[in-house]
Amino acid sequence: MKNKLSFYLGVGFLYSFVCYYWIFYTLYKFGEMNIFLVVLLFFVFLVGVDILQFGSVYLFQKLYKFNIYMFPVSWISVEYLREFLPFDGFPWYPVGTLIVHVPILKYALAFFGVYGVGLFLLYFLVSIKSKKQFVFSIALTIFLAIICYNYKSYVYSFYKDKPSIKVATIQPNIDENIKLNYYQFEKESLVYFPLIKKAISEKADLIVLPESAFPFLYSDYKDPVRELFMYYTYYKPFVVGLVDIKYKGNKILPTNNAYSFYKGNMIDYYSKIKLLPFGEYMPYPFKFAKKLFAAINGIDFVPGKSMKPINVIVNGHIYKVATPICFELEFSSYVRKLSLHSDFIINLTNDAWFGPTLEPYEHNDQAMARAIENGEYLIRSNNSGISAIISPLGYEKTLSYGKKGVRVGYVKPYKLKTPFDMFGYKPLVFVILGVNIFYFYKFGAFKKRH
Repeated sequence: MKNKLSFYLGVGFLYSFVCYYWIFYTLYKFGEMNIFLVVLLFFVFLVGVDILQFGSVYLFQKLYKFNIYMFPVSWISVEYLREFLPFDGFPWYPVGTLIVHVPILKYALAFFGVYGVGLFLLYFLVSIKSKKQFVFSIALTIFLAIICYNYKSYVYSFYKDKPSIKVATIQPNIDENIKLNYYQFEKESLVYFPLIKKAISEKADLIVLPESAFPFLYSDYKDPVRELFMYYTYYKPFVVGLVDIKYKGNKILPTNNAYSFYKGNMIDYYSKIKLLPFGEYMPYPFKFAKKLFAAINGIDFVPGKSMKPINVIVNGHIYKVATPICFELEFSSYVRKLSLHSDFIINLTNDAWFGPTLEPYEHNDQAMARAIENGEYLIRSNNSGISAIISPLGYEKTLSYGKKGVRVGYVKPYKLKTPFDMFGYKPLVFVILGVNIFYFYKFGAFKKRH
């Protein structure tokens, strides 16, 4: 039993290190902390994630007498719970996200979501142990491929005659060390304006800028860079990420926001609700660490209160646009709810924090998954990349990581109601409950006979 626990936790530690190395990079690069303290904090984080994911899976498997065919249920149950725990959730890169790299089968995301697909992938892997189970999983895969192929044809026919709008996503590639210095950032942010002019010259109907695009606060009306930016909003509609600050007595309440501008006016905004723990706020019981991590200046962001799409006006037409900001894109259930009544999705983010790690690529994979799950076009504006325009079938036009530029493409602002969009993870919950009932009924009957 101890050997099995050690195996689960050992594999889990290695998996977590590869998956979350970008956190170590961020702490080391921007934390201004002693390297030994960085290693210690990262080690504590890995142990916590390891115990939560792999330790919990071990406990489930212990309950199932280590039945290999119950492993997919154990794993996906814990992954799904991570949408809500710990803190306000930390569902980074569920195993089902890998399907975005598999032609045709990736459209299973539109039916089952990332956790449902993860259950299928893990079952396929464990089925290799039994010839009978493996034959069944092959037959199931073929059946699923047929459904996905027909779904692809349906999506093509749905969008075939729909009008499109021309959009431009801007990637300035401003180094995070510069962004952390207000005066350097203000000077460097002038790089946006040649890119905006290029987008206008290419006749984009809508221009999208990344999370915390400028150093000024939204409410800092006298900032000269703000005035220059507002000049361009008279000519084209914009969606842009900006920080703003409100005050409650002497308490500072910063928010991370997506703003919609049209003809020189701000017409709507969304404030980020799902904040990144240890990045945008320090959760209990780690409040003491705020003073250790210089990049957040000891200040916690506060979550927004209204989960709604924002109004975006393009060519005189008002569109409803879901705007998950950065980390929110990882929450499959949250993005589904946010985009239920939207026409397309815009994701504003800044992956310059994470440097040349796997994070920007993992983040982009999840953007593709959200586009397919919700049957909508998705526009990403990422400070350092990867920026992209993604179709509901997961096809994308991208700007590579570390590049500066403008990507222009077309989106069709119409939502296709996918099965996942309609039912969410209710079918998955019923399947997991059904499998558990069957397993314990069968196991109980077996015990009675023997």
